[in-house]
Amino acid sequence: MRLLIIGSLNGQIGAASRIAMQRGAKVTHADGISQGLEVMRSGQGADLVMVDVSNNVAKLIDAIKAERINLPVVACGIETSPAAAVAAIKAGAKEYVPLPPDAELIAAVLEAVAAEQDTLIYEDPAMGKAVEMAKKVAGSQASVLITGESGTGKELIARLLHRNSPRKDKAFVAVNCAAIPGELLESELFGHEKGSFTGAVARRIGKFEESSGGTLLLDEIGEMDLRLQAKLLRAVQEREINRVGSNNSIKVDVR
Repeated sequence: MRLLIIGSLNGQIGAASRIAMQRGAKVTHADGISQGLEVMRSGQGADLVMVDVSNNVAKLIDAIKAERINLPVVACGIETSPAAAVAAIKAGAKEYVPLPPDAELIAAVLEAVAAEQDTLIYEDPAMGKAVEMAKKVAGSQASVLITGESGTGKELIARLLHRNSPRKDKAFVAVNCAAIPGELLESELFGHEKGSFTGAVARRIGKFEESSGGTLLLDEIGEMDLRLQAKLLRAVQEREINRVGSNNSIKVDVR
C-alpha cells in the first residue's frame, strides 16, 4: 500500500505517518495539492491519498479526475469540524478520518481500501479455474492476456496476478485505454518531454515508467489506434519505450 499524505494533518502528520508505516504502508508527504499532483505525475504513484481538509478537497479530486488518475481520497480534519467532513464527502472523498489519528481507525481505512481493490467473489466453477490458472502463472514474468465480457472481473484477476507475484510490493497501475482520447493515449502510456506538443509544459512520466518494477493493466486495448498498438507491442516485447518527443530509449521492468 502506497499512501500519499497531503497537508499537515493539523500538526499530526508524524503520528499518522508512523501509524500507516507500522501497518505496512509506504508513505509519501506533500505540503499541498500542487506538490501532491507532482508526486503522482512523477511516477512515484499512490494507492490512497489522505488529505487535510484545510486544503480544497473538491479541487484535489477534480484535478485527479482531470489527470485520469484513479485512486481513492480520504479526508482528515479535527474532530470538531462536522461541516468540513460533510463537504469533503460531498466532494467525493471516500471517508473522513478525525484527528488526532487513531491507530485502529487508520488501520481499518487502509484495510478497507485494499479489500475494495482486491475482493474477488465468485461461484461459477469456470471462474474458479481462471483463478487457479492465474495463481499458477503469477510467479512468471510473462505478459498475460485476460479476456472476458464487461463486468466479469478482468481487473480483479489482474490484481490477483499481481498480488501473487514477486512484484506484489511494487506498483499496480491500471489504464482504461478506451476512456482516454486517442491523441492523448500515447503520452499517457509512454510519457512526454517538455515542449513535445502544445500544452506539454513539463516532462511527464508515463504509465510504463510509473509501473516499472510492478504490473501494468491495459484495459480495452482493442480500442487503441493500430499505429499505437505497434508501439505498444515493442514496449511489451522489448521492455523498452520512448517518451513522446524523445529519441532516447528507456528500459522498463514491467509486466
